[in-house]
Amino acid sequence: MINDLKNLLPRSSKKVRYSRGIVGRARSLGPALPLVLLTVIVLITVALVNPFGNGGQSSSSADGNLSIAEETDSVAPGEESTAEELEAAAAPVVVSYRLEDRVKNGDTFETILLRNGIGRDYLFPLLNAARDSHNLNRVVIGRQLKFAFEDSLLTQVVYEINNDRTLLVTREDSVNWQAEVEETQYIENVRELSGTIESSLYQSVMDTYGNPELALKLSEIYAWQIDFHNDIRKGDSFKLIFREKIHPEKQVTKVSEILAARFVNDGNEIYGFRFMNPDSTVDYFEPDGKSLRRKFLRSPFKYMPRISSRYNPRRYHPILKRYRPHLGVDYAAPRGTPVLALGDGKVVKRGWNGGFGNYILVRHNGMFSTGYGHLSGYARGLKVGGRVRQGEVIGYVGSTGLSTGPHLDFRFYKNGKPVDPLKVDIPAGEPVMAEVFAEFEAYRDLMKRRLDRIERPLFGPPLVAAGAKPVKIRIARPETATTGG
Repeated sequence: MINDLKNLLPRSSKKVRYSRGIVGRARSLGPALPLVLLTVIVLITVALVNPFGNGGQSSSSADGNLSIAEETDSVAPGEESTAEELEAAAAPVVVSYRLEDRVKNGDTFETILLRNGIGRDYLFPLLNAARDSHNLNRVVIGRQLKFAFEDSLLTQVVYEINNDRTLLVTREDSVNWQAEVEETQYIENVRELSGTIESSLYQSVMDTYGNPELALKLSEIYAWQIDFHNDIRKGDSFKLIFREKIHPEKQVTKVSEILAARFVNDGNEIYGFRFMNPDSTVDYFEPDGKSLRRKFLRSPFKYMPRISSRYNPRRYHPILKRYRPHLGVDYAAPRGTPVLALGDGKVVKRGWNGGFGNYILVRHNGMFSTGYGHLSGYARGLKVGGRVRQGEVIGYVGSTGLSTGPHLDFRFYKNGKPVDPLKVDIPAGEPVMAEVFAEFEAYRDLMKRRLDRIERPLFGPPLVAAGAKPVKIRIARPETATTGG
């Protein structure tokens, strides 16, 4: 083969002379030539497979790929990636965020949506979903709305109906929404309070506690023992143990109920203890178990209004211009003031009644009935034959019939004949039942000891129960609703 190569090259080439030298020396190697060639081939093969070497490290494997796999699997303990982690890492990231807003004057639900970048296409699905729970077309100024999003997709609307109820409208799928009303879970707290009256019960309670609701509840307990408009004296005092409810997110406090009270009026000490009889009726009782409540309220109003005309068998009528009997009491009050049922009873008349205008007659029992005239309207659901409870709103002050201005013409009938409502002898409510009187005595003694231990400051902040934290109180203002399509 070497001779054939020689014949193919030009004789004058230097490479031919160099090749001839190599060929000559190869011939002199004799039998060792095949072994040399094999060694060269092996070295070239190794260089091609691992051109950079193994850094001085020996490997027992003859398979390069196997060595790589073994090196890859040699991971430090605790660094293994599970299938769940890999899957989670590969899952898309959902961006969640919330927007908050408050209803402003002139707002509608639609304008609030648009102000928060929410399209009109959400309006009717949300209104329809919430329709059975709350009408979102009527939003109240100052109330809060919250909007929840996931990747810019609206998922929930939260509307604060009032301090006690919250509407939640939540997306179920791409089309449907679900609405529900959530009741506020108030934090309950029992407090003790004392005060001395300088001008009025209302002002004293506002100075020591700050919530007029407490003054109203206290005046209702003693409504038949004390005339809070005429009988209050400077230096009168009170002590209370009552339960309040604190809003979990706001500095808003509500008075739940007064548990026990002690009122000193013109030197006369009157105790009242809240207790439930076996028939589930709850009332306030004197220490001997007699009810502080009478079968009828002192007046058909929460607050005693001004009396503009009293019971008079011969009164000059301002419209008819002649003398005629006025067999009732006129209470001057603003139009729309709620009128309360004086006691439990049955509605026997509801409608127009000549000079009385809009009129309601309630029969309380076989002896007593009460009439309410010149009303501007009736309470929703009130009808002839229906039952009413003492203190329930039955109508609203107006000026219908023969009337010169808004007032209530109140009549009291005994055995069908009109009597002076301010002088009638009203029977007391039911006393503590005999079968639970021992239980009442134990409760009375416990609460009386607590009342007597309360210090009576002349001025200053209220005394609270041990461990209770004073709460700064904010009284909710009247709400104004705005409407819109």
